[in-house]
Amino acid sequence: IKNAIQAVPDEKEGFIQILIEKEKNSVLLKVIDNGSGIADNQKEKLFMPSFTTKSSGMGMGLPIVKDIIESVNGKIWFETELNIGTTFFVRLPLATNAQIDEYRTEKSV
Repeated sequence: IKNAIQAVPDEKEGFIQILIEKEKNSVLLKVIDNGSGIADNQKEKLFMPSFTTKSSGMGMGLPIVKDIIESVNGKIWFETELNIGTTFFVRLPLATNAQIDEYRTEKSV
């Protein structure tokens, strides 16, 4: 969400939309902005550590997010169009009832 806000140029009125859709065995989160979009030469680097398009920051946000999402068998990707905006997608698996029960049992011990 912070990246989406920062992607909108100062001269443009920002629009950020967050949608959540429940699918059969997963949930899909969409973060949509009307920012500058992502240039072709930056697309493959976006999830690499230390890559940033900003004047400040360490370029670790998206790589960390990707690692966390993938550690729970999720997926993150994006679609972008220059000067139109970008949509980031995050798909996360839903926990089964057995997993929820196991988690509750572990936490109550």
